[in-house]
Amino acid sequence: MALRFLLSCLGLLAFAPVSGAQTSGEILKLSNGTELRFGLAAPKAIGKNQPVPLVIALHFGYSGTRPSPGYGQEFLALLVEPALRKLEAVMAAPDCPDRNWTSEKSEQAVMELIAHLESRFPVDRSKVVVTGFSLGGFGTWYMAARHPEVFCAAIPVAGRPQPELIDRIDRLSLFVIHSRKDTVVPIGPTEAAVAALKKRRVPVEFLVIAGLSHYETPAYVEYLARAVPWLKRLWEKRP
Repeated sequence: MALRFLLSCLGLLAFAPVSGAQTSGEILKLSNGTELRFGLAAPKAIGKNQPVPLVIALHFGYSGTRPSPGYGQEFLALLVEPALRKLEAVMAAPDCPDRNWTSEKSEQAVMELIAHLESRFPVDRSKVVVTGFSLGGFGTWYMAARHPEVFCAAIPVAGRPQPELIDRIDRLSLFVIHSRKDTVVPIGPTEAAVAALKKRRVPVEFLVIAGLSHYETPAYVEYLARAVPWLKRLWEKRP
């Protein structure tokens, strides 16, 4: 499975957009004494009195028990920055500090990263977004459900929520992306989650892709990019 994913990424990387903000690798010392590596992309010019959106990007899965250093930065450059660059946002993609994003350890690391970025950049706290692919898609649902006070919107891609989280989501908007051809994370549970949310009138958009497999990550750029106008409309409606 890991080899298939790698070959797919290598084959499609040549077609992924390469212009735009440079991504850099950075390290944050966490309160528990460990170091959190993260990829960072920021607009070239940020005015002190011009608040900017913040996007937290949670990377996909990996072979083995832990990712290699710089996994977040690679994910940011591969998918999130090319897709969302028109937001002119600060974007950060941490390396997962645990075996998954749906743990207290990962949750605490993400919250500390957000606090760090808010102290460093003029982040508009009403425009903080979480997104992620596959393992990161699971994590996106998790973070959105547990921290509606932090995130205004969540964009899970190719990841389904834990059933117990659905009832906790009601204070933020979602843009859900999933392929019907995905055999690794089948679309069925995601469809059920979206239906349950819509029944409760939670604002959710559902973008169903017809022909992509789970491993064609770079090809999801054009679909994740469709969240940009959606987010801008969402922000325009808010006071």
